Amino acid sequence: MVFEARKSGRLASFEDRRMWRLLLARLHPDAGGDHDLFAFACAVRDEMSGGDHPARDTGSEETAAPFLRTWQDAMGQWSSGNRDALNNFWPR
Repeated sequence: MVFEARKSGRLASFEDRRMWRLLLARLHPDAGGDHDLFAFACAVRDEMSGGDHPARDTGSEETAAPFLRTWQDAMGQWSSGNRDALNNFWPR
């Protein structure tokens, strides 16, 4: 199955493991996502993959690099936001 992402002008496959990893990383409760939405996305992924669990993909370092950069950027922003919030919370 294929869909066209809005404003991107490119096609993305529902079988694209990288897409699922990025989506689930953003929806994961530990990353500030909603648990029910994460569980729903996992169920959709499992159904779309026909029983093949995409998380078992061992992928190469080259394919993991963009995901890791995205993850590091997101975690950097999250930790900076927390640090700023805590600095503004405590009176000086």
